[in-house]
Amino acid sequence: MSHLVFTETSGSGVHALACAKRAGHTVTYLYSPRYDFTAPPGRRALARRLADHTGEIHGERRAEDLVTAVRAAGARPGDVDAVLSTLAFGAPLASALADALGTRGTPVDGVAAARDKGRCRAMLREAGIPSLAFSVVRSEREALDAATDIGYPVIIKPALGVGKAATSIADGPAAVRGHFAGAAEELRTMPVGMSGHFDGRYLVEELAVGDLYSVEVASDGRSFVPLVSAARKTGVDNPVLELGCSVPSGLGPAEEDELGAYAARVCRVLGLSLGVFHVEVMHTENGFRLIEANPRMAGGSLPETINAVSRRDIFGLLVDLFLGHPAPAGPLTLDAAASHSLLAAASARTIRPDLPPHWFDAYLARVHSGWVRVAGGDRVDVMRGNFDTFGVIRTVAADAERAQACCAAVKGDVERELGVPLLAENTRTLIRR
Repeated sequence: MSHLVFTETSGSGVHALACAKRAGHTVTYLYSPRYDFTAPPGRRALARRLADHTGEIHGERRAEDLVTAVRAAGARPGDVDAVLSTLAFGAPLASALADALGTRGTPVDGVAAARDKGRCRAMLREAGIPSLAFSVVRSEREALDAATDIGYPVIIKPALGVGKAATSIADGPAAVRGHFAGAAEELRTMPVGMSGHFDGRYLVEELAVGDLYSVEVASDGRSFVPLVSAARKTGVDNPVLELGCSVPSGLGPAEEDELGAYAARVCRVLGLSLGVFHVEVMHTENGFRLIEANPRMAGGSLPETINAVSRRDIFGLLVDLFLGHPAPAGPLTLDAAASHSLLAAASARTIRPDLPPHWFDAYLARVHSGWVRVAGGDRVDVMRGNFDTFGVIRTVAADAERAQACCAAVKGDVERELGVPLLAENTRTLIRR
């Protein structure tokens, strides 16, 4: 049996720890209270219960501090066979620790290239991979100049941003100025675990218009395999906000192959050569264009949506890759279609006070799975980023269209019961031709 170290985990990523334990492996879990905001307390506690050794990370960035954390957890660094993370904030820690121990992990340079959106796009340009016009800036003045050169509308996002924080679309100079004013306030109020990753640089990029997809790409260090593609649900009024996914993607076979090949090529160029990686791609009138490449597998609800219809557990596959198993020969086999929608408020409101305590139980018979974290009288804030949701519903059907329709119907009924307007989804955007 082997010894795996997880440097942090997403809420859904706890399943990866469970897979490792079921297979009989030793698990060390390093966590930091800085990232408690990324998952419910119960999920964070479950990860600690599953692990054989647990240790707290005190905001360390140096590799030697991480090795010390492994020892403090009661584990022996020399026994570690692989280091991984399913949380964006934990990915650089995992790669640094694996490098320091001389064991399996996603390469440090690959993680750094994917996290730095400017460096990522420069590498794609050098490799001849079609991408979007961009510029990296440090000030409002530089952003205004870059937007003029690129042409409005543009999207502005932190070069090291996560979870769509401090990201906005600008259709003119006033919106650029508004972004910097709003981003400064957002940085002051966001959790330190998130704000601590910002470095003052912003990416100003051509706004991609089209249909948004994501691809999970597996790599064993030799091959890069597109496992599964998902169609992304975005906000009708704010396409920056992601509100759910459907698998399969709904694309025809030729376009599905083209999308997968594009995402795999991105991972190869960036050096993401061990793990499962989440690549978001816009299908524009000019073809597929990268939105972001993540040096870890999908977070949130997507992995469980994939598992709802896949013959192979994607969390188990991730663990196998880090233990030296080869990547699958081809995409995952799906027996049906699945769709999930996130529940998020369109404006700050108060849930109706007379909502019954177990109101969501009535919906469980209509969905494959789901959860909520609101009760009568609770105050919900408007969604600004990926961590501002308060529930999810997931449906399974024979095809993606029916799964989406069922999901939308349940979401509509939930909205009426809560008495709070939920953010509307745009499951498809007609490509402008």
